[in-house]
Amino acid sequence: MFSGNTVDTTRVWGEDIFSVMLNAFQMVYPGFPNAIVPWKPNAIIIVPVEQFPFAFTASSLVHDPNKAPIMLVPDRLTEEIKNEMLRLSPEGRKVPAQVLMVGPVSSFVEQEIRSLGFSTIRIGNQNPYRTSMEVAQFRLTYPSASEQGRKNIFLISGETFSESMFVPNYAMHQGIPVLLTEKGRIPSPIQQFFQRHPDMNVYIVGSERTIDAAVEGSVKRMTGGKVTRLTGSSSFDMAVQFSEFFDPETGIGWNRNKKGQGDAFSFVNRKDWQLAIISGLFSHLGKHAPLLITRRKELPDEVKNYLRYLRPAMKRPPQPPFMHGFVFGTFDSIAYETQIEIEEIIIFPPGH
Repeated sequence: MFSGNTVDTTRVWGEDIFSVMLNAFQMVYPGFPNAIVPWKPNAIIIVPVEQFPFAFTASSLVHDPNKAPIMLVPDRLTEEIKNEMLRLSPEGRKVPAQVLMVGPVSSFVEQEIRSLGFSTIRIGNQNPYRTSMEVAQFRLTYPSASEQGRKNIFLISGETFSESMFVPNYAMHQGIPVLLTEKGRIPSPIQQFFQRHPDMNVYIVGSERTIDAAVEGSVKRMTGGKVTRLTGSSSFDMAVQFSEFFDPETGIGWNRNKKGQGDAFSFVNRKDWQLAIISGLFSHLGKHAPLLITRRKELPDEVKNYLRYLRPAMKRPPQPPFMHGFVFGTFDSIAYETQIEIEEIIIFPPGH
């Protein structure tokens, strides 16, 4: 028997994306044969497993009052996914349906969901930009329990996830709508959204490698709210800076920049956007952990330095606060040696 855990890290296992997802659900919403915790889901979000834009833009819908985890699904539901939907049994209070299907979810999957006894609603279509506009509009129509989610927007690339895969975690945490853009131009559905909501504060996440200066200039002309770009020297650095960021005017930001607080973080390989989406449940509930990005075989220096800075000082006798890490996927995603490296960095300074 091999646990795959350490005293200060928990690995969320699974032989594939779907089993990791189901394990995460069962950790966050415990109970068998039914989830019995007071925070059980009110709805479930269904998105295609192969296309990141739909999952990323759906992330704001996770936050209250929807309380709706994202399920990544194939073209046909597996028996395990069906059983998990039944275990969760969302009630759909004060929302249009128990299951929110975002993007090009197949009609066959919709029929399967209805055969389980759940009501459904479709948001968006095969166009990711149109879908992100409709999801943002839905989020504002059924407003977030967080004031942040009613006045602020994230704008990220709809073409690559390399510089924004940590954004959905915060969107799940506070219900901030996530809009998508092309690198060199703002798609017409997104322009329409700004015309309808001309005073939103906009946080552009990513460097000019993924969203160029012309788009930023266009956003500034379209909104009367403040426009802020969040960037960094690499995807690893961007995740760290995003975790540190806080805007005192709007309250946006994890604000994880104080030493010795005993912070918890999720860790995902920079190539595994599906695991990043799954980790978002640990941002929505529990320890409300921001997401940090890593390589498979070693922690990037940017992440190491950040964790060392945050690590609580040693006390005699040892007592809280202590840090914790959630590691997602198999050893093919994040090696066991990397997990041990996380353990060593967050536990105590060397020599103790």
